[in-house]
Amino acid sequence: MRYSASFIKTKKETPRGAQSINQALLERGSFIYQVGSGIFAYQPLGFIIYEKIVQIIREELDKIGCQEVSLPVLHPAELWKISGRFSEIGEELLKVNTSKEAEFVLAMTHEEVMTPLAKSKIQSFSDLPFTLNQISKKIRYEARPRGGLIRLRDFNMQDAYSFHATEEQLDKTFDDFVGAYKKIFQRVGLKAIMVEAASGMMGGNDSREFMVITPAGEDRILVCVCGKAYNTEVAPEGNVCICGKDLKEEKGIELAHIFKLRDRYSIKFGLNFTDEKGKLLPVLMGCYGIGLDRLIAAIVETNHDENGVLWPENVAPAKVYLIDLEGSKGEEVYRKLQEQGVEVLFDDRDVSAGVKFSDADLLGIPYRIVLSEKTLKENSLELKKRNEKQEKLMGVDKIFDVFDNRKNKD
Repeated sequence: MRYSASFIKTKKETPRGAQSINQALLERGSFIYQVGSGIFAYQPLGFIIYEKIVQIIREELDKIGCQEVSLPVLHPAELWKISGRFSEIGEELLKVNTSKEAEFVLAMTHEEVMTPLAKSKIQSFSDLPFTLNQISKKIRYEARPRGGLIRLRDFNMQDAYSFHATEEQLDKTFDDFVGAYKKIFQRVGLKAIMVEAASGMMGGNDSREFMVITPAGEDRILVCVCGKAYNTEVAPEGNVCICGKDLKEEKGIELAHIFKLRDRYSIKFGLNFTDEKGKLLPVLMGCYGIGLDRLIAAIVETNHDENGVLWPENVAPAKVYLIDLEGSKGEEVYRKLQEQGVEVLFDDRDVSAGVKFSDADLLGIPYRIVLSEKTLKENSLELKKRNEKQEKLMGVDKIFDVFDNRKNKD
């Protein structure tokens, strides 16, 4: 990607109204664009990051047997009346009433569509278990959107729903998701902890949240040295862990939530199966969701310095930020890196070196390569990692070995 031909327009100053680090840096770096309160668009750089995270999620969920679907955001209100949530949920649930004959809900979650969909497939125990997953838009009317991408009105989620004949099947899938989610957070560069939590409006029990500890978080969690953690909504009496040690309060961003719905929606929608003895029983369900926008916000909140973002390599919009201050070798280096399959943002603008260095730091791309008159006199270039202070000189031809995937495999 050439900077001069890209849709990048960085800002020096923090945008008006940005109260969080993630919003300030993402808007300044041309990753997101604010459409309205709690409503953001991803610009090209931001969308690259979003798509990389989606791919990581798909890879890990594919390993545990998830099958992907795509469900509508516009739901007939009747489905939400059957579940009871049409009246149970307050103003957060957006309703569209065009006439008495046409009443709809904008989906904030998908149990009301996923359950009838599963019903069309399930007859006997032999049809179970299975898990359906989707990555889609959700709409929730937040009275006070805040925290940049942390609490939105229009947001993106991975949400999966599993269907089972037995508690043992449900337990296994639940554990599979715990393992998959841990791998996902590790791959995107987040140190997430699992927290005991309440299920809230979704219902069910055996509820777990995945949190990342950061001062930017709006959730309060209690953490023990033994590794256990609790949302304050379900904290043990006296703030003492089950191991007997005192709990320490921290702030966290909720990245994901998993819980066992069991038969809450099955009973409402008549989702049943016939067991081995011919007995009709309700299908047991589980629900598993990751907030993708929150994930990006959490990455920025926990990976930045005073100059900009420090993107983990797996999700960065490019691997190399290339700056040519001399003019004779930049095109060649750019071309060769591209031929190797290395994602490069080539800053080919006619601006000062200071502006280029500043943008390189703000955008947070993991490696910066600088070609200058001084370095080229020694047939060298300057290589610097974004998360390190010191740059190092390297022979121009040697740089291609650094990014040769064949030579750098574990």
